[in-house]
Amino acid sequence: MKAVLIDKYGGPEKFRVGEHPEPSPKADEVKIRMKATSINPIDFKVRGGVAFVISGLRFPKILGSDFAGIVEQCGEGVSEFAPGDEVYGFTNGATQAGALAEVLCCKASIVSKKPTSLNFEEAAAVPLAASTAYQALSKLGGMTAGMKVLVIGATGGVGHYAVQLAKIAGAHVTGVCRLSGEATAKALGCDEVIAYDREDFLKSGQAFDLIFDAAAKSKFGKCRPLLTEYGTYVTTVPSPSVFIRSRFSQTKGKKARFVMANSNPTDLGLFRQWSDEERLKPLLEAVFSLEETRQAFELAESGKTRGKVVIRTV
Repeated sequence: MKAVLIDKYGGPEKFRVGEHPEPSPKADEVKIRMKATSINPIDFKVRGGVAFVISGLRFPKILGSDFAGIVEQCGEGVSEFAPGDEVYGFTNGATQAGALAEVLCCKASIVSKKPTSLNFEEAAAVPLAASTAYQALSKLGGMTAGMKVLVIGATGGVGHYAVQLAKIAGAHVTGVCRLSGEATAKALGCDEVIAYDREDFLKSGQAFDLIFDAAAKSKFGKCRPLLTEYGTYVTTVPSPSVFIRSRFSQTKGKKARFVMANSNPTDLGLFRQWSDEERLKPLLEAVFSLEETRQAFELAESGKTRGKVVIRTV
């Protein structure tokens, strides 16, 4: 099969397109004929060697966490899927063979039926980013209707889902983004928008029940004054103080948490439902071919994108 490989850790220049043995599904696995994947920070962090303790030193490697495609074969013990099913989900890209290839084999337990309202490119942009946002807000942040929620990085890959999921939950959402993204943030559902290149959101004078730093740009110490008495701050990249506070779960006062998304069909099923109801929509910055993987990663790592960067694998 054709795949995008790396032979050593480094920058986007380490990617090469080549032939790689096509995998076969083991027990409890499905073989997916890939249609599209999307780029997440974990993918370029693994490529850069940041997670080498987990990802190891065996090469070549195939990166890519998100997947969308068609089931081609089911391993022994798999009964919930059949060849021809359109599916999506995400792997642990640090430890499993990735999605930047024509074929992917993975555990059936992390796979879900694809939203019928989304094409493969759109579906590939959902799993990891939306799961991160949902698990940060609902499972760690305890989000409920009526809460005042601040989303930092409201137009980014994770942030644009956070805004929509908070509105689905009935929260009042304030988004933080560049001035150039203000219209996009409002279109996503933000009740208020603070452009950080126009004003300092830390001096807004507002108080929030939940702050989600989807961009991992603002530390807990700086955001803490903006929290209500029992408010919660959640980030995607923990500082030492957040890590310590999250380890010792507070029942009172202001809380700090960090999210590490896990792939499960329950959450993916909710995203499918909300997508088909047109309440959750992926925002795509650009779509590239497998041969253009280097350019796709360069764009994704620029920090100047809105929504997700997708790679078509066929």
